[in-house]
Amino acid sequence: MRLSKIKSRIVAVYNYLVCYLPIQLANRLLWIDRQSNWSISIYEGKELTGLLPATTIVNPAIGRKDVTDALTSFVADPFLVRELDNWFLFFEIFNHRQQKGEIAFARSQDGYHWQYQQIILSEKFHLSYPYVFQFEANWYMIPESCEANSVRLYRASRFPDRWEFVTEILVGSRFVDASIVNFNGRWWLFVGVEPTEGAACNTLRLYSADRPDGDWYEHPQSPIVSDSLEVSRPAGRIQQIENRLFRFAQDCTVTYGYNVRAIEIEKLTIDDYLESPIQTERAYLFKLGTMSHNRIGMHHIDFIISNDDRYTACVDSR
Repeated sequence: MRLSKIKSRIVAVYNYLVCYLPIQLANRLLWIDRQSNWSISIYEGKELTGLLPATTIVNPAIGRKDVTDALTSFVADPFLVRELDNWFLFFEIFNHRQQKGEIAFARSQDGYHWQYQQIILSEKFHLSYPYVFQFEANWYMIPESCEANSVRLYRASRFPDRWEFVTEILVGSRFVDASIVNFNGRWWLFVGVEPTEGAACNTLRLYSADRPDGDWYEHPQSPIVSDSLEVSRPAGRIQQIENRLFRFAQDCTVTYGYNVRAIEIEKLTIDDYLESPIQTERAYLFKLGTMSHNRIGMHHIDFIISNDDRYTACVDSR
C-alpha cells in the first residue's frame, strides 16, 4: 500500500475520533491539509497597493478554531460592514460534517479584535462569498450558490443575524462570486461562470438592473472576460475610491486562489465597458509569505476607508 494512502487512512480515522469532542476543542485538533486551511486576517495601510498585516493584533483574526457552532474545516470570503459603532464580518465557514459552506458572522468594536457569533444562513447546497450591501435602508446579501445554478438574493429581517430569501436574480449557469455595485444610478452585477462542474472559472459576465430585486439584463459586451484564469473570478467587494471604480479578481493561473489583482473600471454604461489592471511594482496586491498562514495563497479582499484615509481590510489566506 502506498504511503500516501496509509497517511490518508490515518488522518480519516483521527478526524473521525476528533468529531466526538466538544466543537471548539475539535476545531483546534481537526487535521486539515494546508492547501485547504483558509483563515481571515486584518490588513491596514494608507493606500490600496501598500496594505500589510495589522501590527496591533495577532493574525489570523478569525480561524476555524474560533467557530463555536459547527465542526469547521476553514473560514474564508470575508465581507466587512460598519454600522454605527459596530463592525461586522460576514464569511463562509465550511462545515466539516455536512461538507458544504454556510454563512456566519463575527462582531468587533474597533475592526481589529473580533468575536465569533454564529451561523446565520444555511441551505441544502453550498454557500460562500456573502456579499452584504444596503439598499433602501435594508441590508441584503448575495452569497454564492453555484450548486443551485443560480444567483440568490436575501434580505435581513433582523440585521445581522436573521436573513430571508427574496428571489433568484439569475438562473441556469454555474455562477460564482457574484459582486454587485450601485454606480451612476444603476445596479451592476459582475459574476464569474464555471464552464462545467469542477472546472475553473474562466469567464466574467456583466448584468444591470434598476434595483437589486428587479429584472436583470446582460450587458451587450458581456462576457467582459473570456478564457482567462487571471482576472475572471471576482475576489471581493467592488469599491469606489474617490471618483475611481475598482474590481478585484482572483489570479488562479498558478493554483486556485493564488493572489488578488486590482482592476480599474474606466467606463461603465448601458452600452460600453472598459477596464485595465492598475499599474503597480508587482502584478498582485499581496506579497505571500509575510505570515505563517499566507504562504500558499490569498484570494479575497474587502475594506473600509476611514476619515483619515486609512484602510482597514479583511483578507483570507492559506
